[in-house]
Amino acid sequence: MNNKDYYTILGVSRTANEDEIKKAFRKLAHEHHPDKKTGNEAKFKEINEAYQILSDPKKRSNYDNFGFGYSDGGAQSGYDFGGQGSNFWDFFGGSQGRTGGAEDLFEMFSDVFGGFRQPQQEEDSKGEDLYLELTISKKDLGTTKTVEYESFGTCDECAGQGVAKGYKIITCNTCHGTGQIRYASRTAMGIFTRIGVCNTCRGKGRMPEKECSRCKGIGRIKTKKKLEIRIPENIENNYNVAIPKGGNAGKAGQSSGDLVLNIRVK
Repeated sequence: MNNKDYYTILGVSRTANEDEIKKAFRKLAHEHHPDKKTGNEAKFKEINEAYQILSDPKKRSNYDNFGFGYSDGGAQSGYDFGGQGSNFWDFFGGSQGRTGGAEDLFEMFSDVFGGFRQPQQEEDSKGEDLYLELTISKKDLGTTKTVEYESFGTCDECAGQGVAKGYKIITCNTCHGTGQIRYASRTAMGIFTRIGVCNTCRGKGRMPEKECSRCKGIGRIKTKKKLEIRIPENIENNYNVAIPKGGNAGKAGQSSGDLVLNIRVK
């Protein structure tokens, strides 16, 4: 005998309409999905079971008439997305060919599986700009000041390529050059696949046959720089000077970023 109060399980009143029941189920299913850290598989199945009864007018009528002892004849826990009389997109508030239901679906699964977004791949690009602040007194105007700072410089061992001498850049043997890895997750609703960045090649699709021992394959190393700056005689507070290519070195031999020096006069 089934002694479950399906209305209590979904947290709705016995007069709740179809939309209210659907909204309550979607919220609870999202909260208790077993693939989430805070998920509860038993609770998730109970929620599915309640929704399967209350979302079907005929089953709901029988349940209301026969009370907590009603059984639908061995219905399986879990919403039947492919069975007769149930429409996958209707459950999510839309229909095939429209985006409304699909958006709800992806919103729900995005939190569960970490998102169905395009992975962020690491690109070989120009180096980052650096911003430094130099505080001087009025007596320093018209003089030359030495500025010391740290930045990423091009690795002199591999010329910024990240590959050891005598070796070359090859296609990643983990992702076979795509820069992406597919991950499959088995859930109560089936198997879902998401795409992630290949950790072996950092999403590039290529990698050093053997990494440079000095820069560990990055192509850049931390360096200390010393710069002589001529301070103009007539400047106001918060005067900015841009030094081309004074910033971080680019990746894989790309050009360096700029250094922007903000001069503050006491």
